[in-house]
Amino acid sequence: MPLVMTLALLVQGLRAEAADTGAHRPLRVLIIHSYAPDFIWTRDLHSGILSVLEKPGQATSYRVEYLDAKHHDSPAYLEQVFRLYQEKYSRDNETGFDGIILTDNHALDFVARHREVLFPDTPIVACGINGAQSVPANAGDMNIILERLAHQETLNAALRQNPKTHTIYIVIDDTLTGQSIRQDFLAQTASLAGQVRLEVLPPMTGEKLLQFAGDRVAGELIYLLVYFQDAARKLFTAEAMPRAIAARAPTPVYAGWDFQLNTGVVGGCITSAYGQGQKAAQTLLDRLAGNNPPHLYDGLAGINRHTYDYKALQRFAIPLDSLPDDAVLLNRPLSYFEIHRSAIIGALGIIAILSVIILLLLQNIRRQRTINQGNAEILALNREVIETQLDLLSTLGEVIESRSHDTANHVRRVAAYSVLLGEKYGLSSEDLLLLEAASPMHDIGKIGIPDAILHKPDRLTPEEYEIIKNHTVIGQHILRVSDRKLFASARTIALQHHEHWDGTGYPCGLQGEEISIMARISALADVYDALSLGRVYKPPWPQEKVLQFIQQQRGAMFDPRIVDLFFEHLDELEAIKLRLSDPVVSAQDSISRQGPVHCPARPG
Repeated sequence: MPLVMTLALLVQGLRAEAADTGAHRPLRVLIIHSYAPDFIWTRDLHSGILSVLEKPGQATSYRVEYLDAKHHDSPAYLEQVFRLYQEKYSRDNETGFDGIILTDNHALDFVARHREVLFPDTPIVACGINGAQSVPANAGDMNIILERLAHQETLNAALRQNPKTHTIYIVIDDTLTGQSIRQDFLAQTASLAGQVRLEVLPPMTGEKLLQFAGDRVAGELIYLLVYFQDAARKLFTAEAMPRAIAARAPTPVYAGWDFQLNTGVVGGCITSAYGQGQKAAQTLLDRLAGNNPPHLYDGLAGINRHTYDYKALQRFAIPLDSLPDDAVLLNRPLSYFEIHRSAIIGALGIIAILSVIILLLLQNIRRQRTINQGNAEILALNREVIETQLDLLSTLGEVIESRSHDTANHVRRVAAYSVLLGEKYGLSSEDLLLLEAASPMHDIGKIGIPDAILHKPDRLTPEEYEIIKNHTVIGQHILRVSDRKLFASARTIALQHHEHWDGTGYPCGLQGEEISIMARISALADVYDALSLGRVYKPPWPQEKVLQFIQQQRGAMFDPRIVDLFFEHLDELEAIKLRLSDPVVSAQDSISRQGPVHCPARPG
């Protein structure tokens, strides 16, 4: 009974959040990034911003611009960008913004220079700024969040973890950003001069730098800062040099940014682009709410955090007890219980179903203590656990569909269609397994939609349709607590399965390959099944009409390549539909049980 009451309260809360969305005009926010989305730092900043702006109940619409200053920063180029923005944004009309978020110094400098023409009196927050000395004098009342690296804290931790260290080599490029970071590093680490030898390496070519890294010996460490351009002016991606140096160096390599992680570096007190983005969005919302956030934020709380790679620690025999107590450990092997505890939290209100996973895991642990330790038996048991997890996640999707009065076989068919299309598309075996397990979760957000709207037999009003569209955001929110691949895939499908190839979908208006391939495949599979076999609010369409609709939506709602694969393998899809078809029910029986059927346009 307590579980049922808890589930009811959670559902009521989610419905309230969905109902509140759209009650007021959404805040209009413009996001201007200094660099293009091919830069992982920019992608992580953007994800952090959206994690705040897209929270359920937070009514926000946003536009995004990329200056692409890593590749283009000439005065002539920036003048052209100014004229473009002047045409797009300087008019006082409905395209005006309530607030603006800038990332990194190029965007800050550009907007500060042209603010009076482009965005007069608009509240502005800038994050990822190199230091107070780099803030332009005409920044005015902007809120500035500095990208402050914890150099001394990282090196103090490195010395505790490697007590025999006598020399630390600092690797940094000679770009303007690198020069600014070098000055900050020297100022922060002056007190370490008597404890260890610190040597800032001069600019080198990439080849010489890798040779230098390979020549290190015991007692030496490398502290890798930004290295996007070598002495020969050759450019590198954010991950390229960290991965190459960590692979070549026989001694530990420490770093300062989160985009350098998962490349073989040990870690350090890491600056998080995601945390910078979150802080910027929170600061803007705080300011728009009438509060008075600091003009200059130079703190580390919530932005910098000790983070280390378990594999790199193992490689250099660095003991775990030498890490700070609050350190985050990446790539550490998890127990079965830890993996499925995340699943329990991720499903929120579906506690009753996910608790079965815990019971199964405990049962399997007891069984493992008694069975033979032979490799064949262990592998068989592991397969059983994995298959059980997939079955339970599929059951969870069926529970959600049943709330919409859809059949349990709907999610099984969508999963089977998706796997077939994904295989023909060329997805890897791992991605096919993720797609099969995650696609049944596409409509989990419907748990937060009021019954009166979800089961309404009449055509939805525009206001009701806006509320029911929120099931995509609610689904993403439910699945956000875990970053493991399965939940990341399910979260993406839940959020994006109503995005359209031509950009007319929702909730984010993504276009083309901005939409995840898994979401594009699941979307076509879902629509095909819904039209072919009907829903509670409409009868099934004839096959000719279904195929005609899908062909018409090629390049509009659906990815053209996936539509082509659909028609190339239609016989196999029809065989799946027949194999997993529901019991035949006559139209008259269906009408007598459910009343008149109407066909309002609504999400699948």
